[in-house]
Amino acid sequence: MWIHIVIFGILLVVFIGSKAGWFSSKKEEKDRSLSLFLAVALAGNLLGMALTVQNGDSQVYVEGTGLKKEEDQTYEEKFMVSVDGKKAGSMYVQIPEKELEEEQEKTQDQNITSEQQQKKELEEAIANYNLEKNDPDYYYLPEKWKGKHLEWEKPGSNMGNLLAFLFLITGTVLFLIKRREGQAVLVKRQEELLMDYPGLIMKFTLLVQAGMTVRKIFQKMAFDYQRKQGKRKRTAYEEILILCHEMDSGVSEMEAYRRFGERCGQVKYKTFATMLIQNLQKGSRQLADMLEKESMEAWDERKRKARVLGEAAATKLLVPMILMLLVVMAVIMIPACLAFYGN
Repeated sequence: MWIHIVIFGILLVVFIGSKAGWFSSKKEEKDRSLSLFLAVALAGNLLGMALTVQNGDSQVYVEGTGLKKEEDQTYEEKFMVSVDGKKAGSMYVQIPEKELEEEQEKTQDQNITSEQQQKKELEEAIANYNLEKNDPDYYYLPEKWKGKHLEWEKPGSNMGNLLAFLFLITGTVLFLIKRREGQAVLVKRQEELLMDYPGLIMKFTLLVQAGMTVRKIFQKMAFDYQRKQGKRKRTAYEEILILCHEMDSGVSEMEAYRRFGERCGQVKYKTFATMLIQNLQKGSRQLADMLEKESMEAWDERKRKARVLGEAAATKLLVPMILMLLVVMAVIMIPACLAFYGN
């Protein structure tokens, strides 16, 4: 039972840590992975505790306690034997007792150890004790042997502990899998933001140069995105939608731009948000020039990123190309070898 209490303590510490933010800086990722781990581990520990309460306690056999004999069947029970209060070890008792054959007695090892000899004598004592009882329905364990008090204890089942550990390990594995999936989604989101940035900043620059205000530009970009949006969502434009909803609900433009940069999390977007905030504070006349310069740098970065992705794709294609080469070589060489050895 103490194992289940320890597991409950561990789960309590993990739960408190999850609420305090010890394990993750991303709330959504933390809630999904840790909630799954806690649910699986807690369910397994409760089931294991129920099994432990039902079958986990050791059973002590006292005088007068008999073991039920099954009809036409023999079975073994494991007992812990204590002699005068001192544990002497464990032994398996076959019910009903096993009949010793004469050939086994003759071929018995002469170099038998004292422990094995003691165990053999105890088995004989149990057999003689049941011969005296002569009970067809029950099998008895002697209380005394050679003037010493015997105590028989049947160990409890460990299935509850094993079940709790199994669910704890399963929860840990699911936690790691979920955490890895969350990290993959986060990486994909960051890459998508970087890929969308050049087009977004260039479109924004063109509209600024056309004389539109920043707020109107964001509203137009959000409207165009909603009109053309299909099943595939773009992270950057989804953040623009949130930005427009915030400004429509009464959030100031400066605060909305700041939140936009923080939600995106990328340095490029934070720089973009900072330029917009400075434009509101100081009324910078060079906003169009700054955006144009930022747009050129973003496209150069996009080109470098495209070259890197192209090189990575070429590297990944090497393995299937080698496999195809092996297949072609096999198609050419096998018929040639068969024709040569056949002649």
